[in-house]
Amino acid sequence: MAIIFNSCTSQTKEQQMEEIINKTLLSIEEYSYNPVYSIQVNKSGCKLIIEIENSIDYRFTENNGESMMMPLNPMLIKKGKQKAIIKVFPKEGDSLLTKYAYINLTFYYAPDKDSSLKEYLKIVTYQLPEDLASKKIPYYESMIEFDVDIPYAYSKDLNKAKNLYEVQNIEEKIIRKYNELRIICKNLDKLSYLREQSHMISRVSNTMYIEKNIKNVTQKYKENEFGVVNSIVKKRELLPVENYDVQYYAEGKIVALWQKNLNPLLYLKGEITNNEGVVRVFEGGDPIFLYWPEDSDELKVW
Repeated sequence: MAIIFNSCTSQTKEQQMEEIINKTLLSIEEYSYNPVYSIQVNKSGCKLIIEIENSIDYRFTENNGESMMMPLNPMLIKKGKQKAIIKVFPKEGDSLLTKYAYINLTFYYAPDKDSSLKEYLKIVTYQLPEDLASKKIPYYESMIEFDVDIPYAYSKDLNKAKNLYEVQNIEEKIIRKYNELRIICKNLDKLSYLREQSHMISRVSNTMYIEKNIKNVTQKYKENEFGVVNSIVKKRELLPVENYDVQYYAEGKIVALWQKNLNPLLYLKGEITNNEGVVRVFEGGDPIFLYWPEDSDELKVW
């Protein structure tokens, strides 16, 4: 009988973390120009999904109003004309879009990551039609087109990736991967979770032009102190991988599972005690997009 030794057991957690960070450093590029694209999102009375065609989406699913400046670069995978698909759903408790549904979007461009706010240029705006309530509809979709000039091209990764529509028993494989991630979260195995997320962190670091040094990349990992693997969340309850919707992206190159309420399926409920000893409810999830790289024998986190 063969005996397999796990080389990681001889390493400390700090050494393992350094190994992950060094691997990420190798994948970080430096570009001659660093343009930034973003969206000012203001919405209330509905749920909103912004999807970039041939890429992924970002979700605003709170019932309350939300207002934020959202970085768009991590969703952009190549230069040229982009299509942003605006998907609008009723808020919890409503079956149809009401007169209270409101969305206002402003897309901005800045020539450099260090540009001041006065250098941000408005490139396109969008506002939800005011007469949706009279249409008595449960869903509304529209599209915005705009051009971008970015120095990176993650479209190359997707062009080489497997078409998931063509993979036999793909849904079983997707569920298996989500369950693996769920077990990692249940065990509070942050190192394994960061390994799984390494491509995503590398991609975000590149698209947001994080400088290539250990300090900056380490900070990027610290920022990703995901609640799903954070030990400060007590009485933890992770959602089971069931009762989900399957969403394919990028013509079948990327896939994700979502709850029926549009929230991430990798989702945690629990409690957090603050520094004053006050206990509050914690609830949140981590969007997990999967793809199948050409050099892999399994699905990976995009």
